[in-house]
Amino acid sequence: MSADRRKIAIWGYGREGQAALAHLQMQRPTDDFTILNDTPLDAAHAPAAGFRVLTGEDASAALRGEHFDIIIKSPGISLYRPEVAAARANGATITSATNLWFEENPAAQTIAVTGTKGKSTTSRLLHHILRKAGRDVALLGNVGVAALGQPAGSDHTVLELSSYQIADLAHAPSIAIITNLYVDHVPWHGSIGQYHRDKLRLIENPATLAVLNYANDGLRAYAKDRANTLWYNRPDGFHVKDGKLYFGGTIVDTSGFPLRGNHNLENLAAACAVADSLGLTPLRQRVDIPDFEQLRHRQEEFRAGNGVLCVNDSISTVPEATRVALDAYAGIPCVLILGGTDRGQDHAALLDYLRTSSVVAVLLLPDTGRRIEDEMRGRDWPFAIVPVGDLAEAVREAMARVPKDGVVMLSPAAPSFGQFRDFEDRGDKFKELAQQTR
Repeated sequence: MSADRRKIAIWGYGREGQAALAHLQMQRPTDDFTILNDTPLDAAHAPAAGFRVLTGEDASAALRGEHFDIIIKSPGISLYRPEVAAARANGATITSATNLWFEENPAAQTIAVTGTKGKSTTSRLLHHILRKAGRDVALLGNVGVAALGQPAGSDHTVLELSSYQIADLAHAPSIAIITNLYVDHVPWHGSIGQYHRDKLRLIENPATLAVLNYANDGLRAYAKDRANTLWYNRPDGFHVKDGKLYFGGTIVDTSGFPLRGNHNLENLAAACAVADSLGLTPLRQRVDIPDFEQLRHRQEEFRAGNGVLCVNDSISTVPEATRVALDAYAGIPCVLILGGTDRGQDHAALLDYLRTSSVVAVLLLPDTGRRIEDEMRGRDWPFAIVPVGDLAEAVREAMARVPKDGVVMLSPAAPSFGQFRDFEDRGDKFKELAQQTR
């Protein structure tokens, strides 16, 4: 191999891995590329002929035993796997597509958005508000468009980043929003503490303006003495009180804001705080974005085949997210579908909330549904508690139990692995089953 020909591994061949290979091959066509993946590649996503592809144990053995100059690791692969340490010991530089994007766009004015929940909606709200104000803004990252190979906005670039993407991020954004810190992704990070530390790396650099949620205990404790910090959900700035958005003591007119729930007003508060800091001060009086559309799988409303209102909230993978989804439909009789992969979630606050909610039945899916059933045992509940075997049974039970003026909500408070590929697969299946109901 010539001295300037690098040996590069693309570790993980999903959306970001495919984008990284296409981009790097275009930039450095003489480099030697190897694709490593934990599972076999299906024919639809296999790379063109000529690339070395190793999967399963062969990929793991290559990481442990071969020298690569650079390894581009996909976000879904834990930074704490033993192969990472072994590859570094063999002389590899391990980086990510996100790091490469920052290196190629050093002058970009970046606004990174993260948080256990709310980051996607907040990213899209900020992008929408800035574009409506005439700014040239790119929206990239975890929100659906792999950043590498995409141009920065000439004014701003909004990057939604997961904890996976932040854990090895070597660059500081201009502005960073953190919406909240809850319990999630413990298997990837190894502990709740490490998950929070990896999230908070986003604001380690004091030059980054940190825009933080004052209502979140973990953020407030971590950054109480941090300079260059802009708080929202604090009375002196954009904050939510009694179902209304305020700036200081003044109510902001949100009649042109189409999303339900206090949590979406909090997402709006975060977006407005950043936009206001960038000069869009009219937001202190009025927010007018009636054309903003909610994300799929987040409080996504649709009608079942029998006309019943349904809410696909499959993206709610922690109890806190389910609670705020229910709050958005307060007063409407609700059949709630709960349960999924068990990551040790604490359901206590959610269960306490259910006692005073408008829920009329709770349908419990495996695996966490069985644990929730045990946690509910021995207490009186004002609604039916029904264990179900799968989502199809849950939808049948829901349609049999929902009042005429009620809603069927899938808001599982747990991830979807095992029975489904991901939360999108779960949400799509819920919609399919409900729309088949007559």
